[in-house]
Amino acid sequence: MTDTMVQINRKKILIIDDEKKLLFGLKAVMTRAGYDILTASEGSEGVRLAKESLPDVIICDVMMPPPNGFQLKKILANDLQTAAIPFIFLTARTGESDKIAGLNQGADDYITKPFNVDEMIARVQAILRRNELGRQSALQEMGTKVEKVRRSIATNLSHEMRTPLGVILSGLDLAIREKSNGVTDNLDLYLEASLSSAQKLSVLIFNLILLNDIDTGKVNKFRKPVDLKFHFIDPVQKVLKAYAEKNLDVHISIQPGTLIHASEVEFAHVVSHLVDNACKFSPDGGKIRIRLNRNGMGGCSLLVENEGPAIPVELREKVFERYYQVQQDNSRLYGGLGVGLTIARAVAEAFGGSVSILDSAVGCKVRMVYAPGAANWGSALSGEGLRISQEGIGDD
Repeated sequence: MTDTMVQINRKKILIIDDEKKLLFGLKAVMTRAGYDILTASEGSEGVRLAKESLPDVIICDVMMPPPNGFQLKKILANDLQTAAIPFIFLTARTGESDKIAGLNQGADDYITKPFNVDEMIARVQAILRRNELGRQSALQEMGTKVEKVRRSIATNLSHEMRTPLGVILSGLDLAIREKSNGVTDNLDLYLEASLSSAQKLSVLIFNLILLNDIDTGKVNKFRKPVDLKFHFIDPVQKVLKAYAEKNLDVHISIQPGTLIHASEVEFAHVVSHLVDNACKFSPDGGKIRIRLNRNGMGGCSLLVENEGPAIPVELREKVFERYYQVQQDNSRLYGGLGVGLTIARAVAEAFGGSVSILDSAVGCKVRMVYAPGAANWGSALSGEGLRISQEGIGDD
């Protein structure tokens, strides 16, 4: 074993005691036992060293000028970085009640003075072994959870790709057979089913491309005027058509004069995701409200409301995590990879905006904001050609 490896494996112990002779002697003993030792002769110095060096074990006297051992333990317990460091109280108090009080403070052990040096070393070693076993157990548990999530993602991805691909292949196969037999009664039906599934597969692939762009910091941030007919109304209507059998009561409004400067394709994709979620989770015949408003020059605020299940407050940030779905097991009612909200937030943030889930008396309310910003080329302020995008759309 090299000196470097020995140095890496040495454990670090912080000893805090206002008795300098004891502090000096205990440091010498523990150093000979193979530990790296830090010392402090008063509580505030001990707190500073604990936070700076993050030792593997802290040995601390109880009876010291403030902060005493109990107070010091409380200070470190309230800091996430130091809360889990094993803690041994060292004291001249031998009463059972004193020992119980020390353990109730969260100490891992309680050693009374005078103490046997070999016993002290043995207790430190026992605590370090327990801590290492706990760490290994936590790593194993984490590995099991990560593997479960990985398998779930792989299963969902396989299902989401294989299902539309199967429909495409079988639909085209049936269409070719009918045509070769001179029968065309169901030709349009087969082709429409294949096209619909091809569009689903296209969305899935685009999602994966966008996720890669997010990971590599390459989300498209180029601004230009968005044609609201082609990149807002048409995508919304395409989604609504896919849920026609639910007979949803949908109301769409665009604030007059809204002119958005953004990346057209990504904007349309995010709008489709938010509306698709609203439709997917709405009950049959449920109401959906989609409102697009101005937000300064080139910015916008999109509000999508539905009467589906509300998202609990404690999960409102969780649902923006990649692949997260409220229903995690195989009995979940809804398909999808669980990346729509992840993508929506990342794209909105690329334009200085945000996506958030708001309080709602009924159902779920999601708001997306794009910050104001002029387009990168000349016709940024032109409103020509956008009036058509509001045909048939109500105003709030």
